[in-house]
Amino acid sequence: MDERIELSFNVKSTVPVKTIKDEIARQQSLLDEYTANPDGNETEIAEIKNNLAALYAKKKYSITKKVRDGFDSTLRWILWAILIIYCLSLIVLPVWMILTSFKSASEYSYNKFGLPKVWYVRNFSQVLQKMSVFDEWGNEITVWNEALNSILWAGGSSAFTVFLTTCMAYVIAKYKFPGRNLIYNLGIIIMIVPIVGNLPSAMVVRTKIIPTYDNMLLTILTGPCTCFSGLYFMLLYGAFKEMPWDYAEQVFVDGGNHFTAFIRMYFPMILPTSMVMFILIFLGAWNDYSTFMLWLPSSPNLAYGLYMLKANSKVSLSTPALMTGFTLIVIPTVAIYIASQKLILSKFTVGGLKG
Repeated sequence: MDERIELSFNVKSTVPVKTIKDEIARQQSLLDEYTANPDGNETEIAEIKNNLAALYAKKKYSITKKVRDGFDSTLRWILWAILIIYCLSLIVLPVWMILTSFKSASEYSYNKFGLPKVWYVRNFSQVLQKMSVFDEWGNEITVWNEALNSILWAGGSSAFTVFLTTCMAYVIAKYKFPGRNLIYNLGIIIMIVPIVGNLPSAMVVRTKIIPTYDNMLLTILTGPCTCFSGLYFMLLYGAFKEMPWDYAEQVFVDGGNHFTAFIRMYFPMILPTSMVMFILIFLGAWNDYSTFMLWLPSSPNLAYGLYMLKANSKVSLSTPALMTGFTLIVIPTVAIYIASQKLILSKFTVGGLKG
């Protein structure tokens, strides 16, 4: 066989596309040469055709790989850029908000992004005065009442939601009863639906089943309608599922019952995880103003007070004053998060929360 027919490189090796094209041209030239005089050259022609088939396949793979590698590289840079911008926004925007809250309106007009030349603290006292709102009967509700309402709503609804979710997860994970699978599947469905998807059920419960209009206690007791998260339920369910039933049997041997087993054995083990969930739900409930706008108009919280301040066209509110209001609301949540950061990070693992 003519030695010229052999490929100049191994088709399994990594070679540039140009080299493959050159070899295809060479093999095609040989094929034309042998095809012109086919007598006695059938073996060579078949070998050249096999070479060309392998080369075209190699060319297609190399071009596809080059495009894919280029796309992957571009996509990787885009994702890195998005991640960097997002991380910077988490740092830059809060810092800008705090710095702006210490500027006067006149200074902000020419110094929007620099450090305050004069630290203007009167914004805080002015905003605290303006954040007072009036209920539908004309009674003034001061910012301190709003802060108390924020604490009652965020603390009460978070605690009750975590308690109810923990009990539900324990019962479904450890006991078999009719409807157990249905409740479990509902937990998965709710995990997929965003929190805002709970609003229809909250409307039904709070208007038809338990009228909660302007009743802080009843609104807190129906807090799971808006605060319940299928994700928290599934995480607790998984944690309880991994805990052996031997703990309960040990309590039964000592004369305890099912309630005693939960309180003495399982609840202490799940408590750190439940505390993490309490903190996360608390942070969300602290910034909630829709609940107060819909069901507690006479007991506004800080977030609702700031919303009404911004929505009130009669009140002239500068950007520094608005940032001051945001700062006042955010400070407690940031303080809680920083204080509980070790607890939160210690309970998160690659697969979720550990019990």
